[in-house]
Amino acid sequence: MAKSAYSSGFATPKERDVMKTNRVFFATATACVFIGAHLFAAPVAWFPGPALDETLSGAATALAPDTGNLLIAGDGYDILELVSTNAYWNFRSSLYKVAIAPGAEVSDGNVVIYGGSDGTTSQSAVVAYSLSGDTPPAMPSMNVARSYLGYAPDRNGNAYAFGGLDANGGALASVERFNPANAHPAWSYVASLPAARFDFPAVFNRTNYIYLFGGFTDTVSGLESASVLRYSVSGNSWSNMASMPVPVAGSAATQGPDGKIYVAGGTSGGVATDVVQVYDPVANAWMLSTPLPEALSAAAMGMDSLGRLIVMGGVNINGNDVSDVWRSQILNAPDRAPVFAQYPGTNATYLAPYVSSINATGSPPATYALVSGPAGMQIDYYSGLITWTPQGLDQIGAIPVNIQAANYLGATNWTYTINIPNPPPTIVSNLTVVGVTEDSVMLAWDPEGPEVGPVTYSVYLRHVLHDPKGSGATIWYTQIGSSTADTTITISDLAAGLTQSYYVVATGAGGKSGYAGIAAATLPAPIPTNLRVTALTSTTIALVWDAPVGGIPVASYEVLGWFDGIAAQYPLAYPNISGTTVTLTGLAPGRAMLWGVSVRDTAGNVSSYDYLPSLVINPLPKPTALAVNVPPAAGAFQFTVQASGIQTSMIQATINPADSASWITIATNPPTSSTFNFTDKDASLFPQRFYRVVSP
Repeated sequence: MAKSAYSSGFATPKERDVMKTNRVFFATATACVFIGAHLFAAPVAWFPGPALDETLSGAATALAPDTGNLLIAGDGYDILELVSTNAYWNFRSSLYKVAIAPGAEVSDGNVVIYGGSDGTTSQSAVVAYSLSGDTPPAMPSMNVARSYLGYAPDRNGNAYAFGGLDANGGALASVERFNPANAHPAWSYVASLPAARFDFPAVFNRTNYIYLFGGFTDTVSGLESASVLRYSVSGNSWSNMASMPVPVAGSAATQGPDGKIYVAGGTSGGVATDVVQVYDPVANAWMLSTPLPEALSAAAMGMDSLGRLIVMGGVNINGNDVSDVWRSQILNAPDRAPVFAQYPGTNATYLAPYVSSINATGSPPATYALVSGPAGMQIDYYSGLITWTPQGLDQIGAIPVNIQAANYLGATNWTYTINIPNPPPTIVSNLTVVGVTEDSVMLAWDPEGPEVGPVTYSVYLRHVLHDPKGSGATIWYTQIGSSTADTTITISDLAAGLTQSYYVVATGAGGKSGYAGIAAATLPAPIPTNLRVTALTSTTIALVWDAPVGGIPVASYEVLGWFDGIAAQYPLAYPNISGTTVTLTGLAPGRAMLWGVSVRDTAGNVSSYDYLPSLVINPLPKPTALAVNVPPAAGAFQFTVQASGIQTSMIQATINPADSASWITIATNPPTSSTFNFTDKDASLFPQRFYRVVSP
């Protein structure tokens, strides 16, 4: 939320009243300050502290005895506490109202909050909140409504309200004092400021003096002041002290453990500044120290129990509230150059976050820089936390890293090597079947990425066992064939017509991939074709077929006959036939059979059967009739044969029917029809000739 730092004289006092919703902030850049080198103090090192849960500015601060630093009101509604050894803020109480730029003091276990703006006008109300949870006492209001006042305690527990803006937005010179622990507390006036002043910090030096630094002296010009005033508690009087090198308003200040007073940030020349000015009350002299990490105004500042400066919240260069908290090194500790005490890990995993830390002792604490290292590696400037995700071929193997830890006393470097092994192969992709034969399957896949290194591939068969039945499955894999470095493999010596799943695994230096599976089937064994009957009698059948084309060489054929064509009956089987023709004998006359033939190749594969198109019936033996129903041709004799069924019939002839041995076969009728015509063209060669038809 944007905040105003009274950086201009263009608004009326009431318009300048600080409120979240209507502040005007004219700063557009950080103020650059050029001071002679002789003014610089020993460096203060700034480090991030535990951030606030919400952005906040215009808050008061106080130190709670035996607890921590309190952050009070502002444009928030709460009292927050940070214990110096904690990494988080504690919520102590809610104010249920806005109190921007108030004064505050811890007295007798109570946080006393006085004045501040409610977002519209300055208030005079004083409220107390018990840190122990007891009922706090009622507090009297100030004599004058004030916001943007200077506030500080003294050693007697009195709370002071210096200057500020009144309810009409006018600058005040009056000063009030109040002791909350008195039986009848009341606000009383003490010596006024030499001139009206507002938006400045006040710091008690823990003995007798309260110092006021800069601020605005009028509500029109918008010019920050560099003047410093000192109030004597015992003398109730004011003195002018050495002016600040940089005029500021809206700054924050506190006394450090070294007795010096640190004035941080504010606005200068109408813009936010990161300047840190250090005042030495003994020498009445100023020096500049290390700037804040960011320009801030309207922040709160204190010292924690470990002796560290702490700057809390504020308004940044863009006019927005921040939740940032900045802490210094322990100021009362001896300065030491950094020495490494904790070292980062030396192993990392490809494509996995590498998170490690390096730590160096020193005072101020060291900051860290990556002098050299792999692309993408980062180190936290303050904590030494190293983060990186190895990726790419150049980030595999031994990766050198050089880290520097430094403070103003010196620097030290740590050089080490991170070892990143090749990552394990991923599950192979684009696994496909690129070729099959009767006894082999050829698989192909995409290669692994080059970062995996040399890879071999193996093919496995998957087995599943449920024992006992209904139990969970036991799964295991057995390798088939040899491993290969290629991205193709041919698996041989398979059965024809075999369908099964194959699982490919890649193995590299980094381990093994998972299983990538694909189903493939070998080609079926080629079958004989064009099975046909060439002869049929009542007890025999002659079959012929065409050999299969291609495939593995034929070892033998098998003829199978199903009774009545019913596959459920036991068939007649005639294996180990070497040629493409066979005559089967001993068949039952009148029995219908369905005949088929298959092939067995030299690899032991058996094809499916090629069947005749219909059942074949071996005819019952019956005389065959002859009939002369056509005129004989010249020099020839023609007649019709009428068989008892579709069967093979033989026509025989003789000139002496009494001699049984004289009959010769002059024609054979194949089993294609029961009736056929026959012409004996040689009949004229004989004075007479006798004919008969024989059906086997």
